[in-house]
Amino acid sequence: MKKVTIILLSIISGLACYAQEKLSDNKLKTRFDSLVNSTVSAFMNDSSRVGLSIGIIKDGNSLIYNYGTTEKGKRKTPTANSVYELASITKTFSSALLAKAVLDKKVKLDDDIRLYLDGKYPNLEYKGVPIKLVNLANLTSGLPNWMPNNKDLFIKANPDSIPYILDGLHKKYARADLYRDLHDIKLDTVPGAVTRHCNTAAQLLGYIMERVYGASIDKLLETYFTKPLKMKNTVFLAEGKLPGALVNGYDGKGRVMPFIVWEDLRVAASISSTSSDMLKYMAYQMDESKADVMLSHRSTNGKPENGAIALNWKVNVTDKGVRKFSHTGGSLGFSSYIVFYPDQKTGIILLANEAGPTTQGALISLADKIIKP
Repeated sequence: MKKVTIILLSIISGLACYAQEKLSDNKLKTRFDSLVNSTVSAFMNDSSRVGLSIGIIKDGNSLIYNYGTTEKGKRKTPTANSVYELASITKTFSSALLAKAVLDKKVKLDDDIRLYLDGKYPNLEYKGVPIKLVNLANLTSGLPNWMPNNKDLFIKANPDSIPYILDGLHKKYARADLYRDLHDIKLDTVPGAVTRHCNTAAQLLGYIMERVYGASIDKLLETYFTKPLKMKNTVFLAEGKLPGALVNGYDGKGRVMPFIVWEDLRVAASISSTSSDMLKYMAYQMDESKADVMLSHRSTNGKPENGAIALNWKVNVTDKGVRKFSHTGGSLGFSSYIVFYPDQKTGIILLANEAGPTTQGALISLADKIIKP
């Protein structure tokens, strides 16, 4: 009987190893491969996890690892070209455009945003202090996080229904609606004084960049990022124009979630990309010999020693005095995290097609364990 038990345990162990092998493309050839594998395995052991793609720049090399599946219930391991929603990492592209516009002398960071809005908005100031372009990019605009600013919709709603309420609401909310509702905003603090997340500010910044450059945000993305950096699989999502390699996104309960194809939050959250493409974007962001990159990394809200905001990038200094730039992303069905250390030319991007309540925090912890500058 003991011999039979040992045989059964061996079979089960073998099947487990086979399953793990088939759900990852990590070749386990180096110590670093093993470090990534052991760290990611702990992350993937959570039953809510679905898939994970990781891109790393380290010691002059670009590395990509994939785990899990692109579709729950199937054995389809992601690849370097699997497409994920970047969610709020999208904001770093519009703020990079802002830096370019400043250097092109098209705008100034301290410009009143009303210079770039049609009509009069006397309400977009507080005690005589207007919202400036820089406030749109460093979380200090004072604008509501969401537009329309209707919290009553969610007070009595079943939590499980909220993603679908949001999807239904924002699919009908157009640019004209946002500009109309801006007239009703009442600021309750001086712009620049309080830091708080704001999708509305990011969206307005994107619209202003379109106006300044006289081109659509899609064209600006292509002209300044995807074409020169050869990011072939990076686009803004749009209804009816989803990339073929776009993976399914899930909530923490394993339900397939709607994609963010909302016009009103497009520039704030709707770029989709791959680990391969994001390695190119991260390399661009680590090259501070470029004036636009250096400007977008300059702290505009707070001090790095205590945590600061540059142009949408969070800026910190590690215990060893190393500069750290990061940004998180979270949509209805996707979670993402990018962090890099330009002085070390080291960074990591993590893309997950699952958005549970603990996923973003787990991705941050995962990145810190894999990359230790």
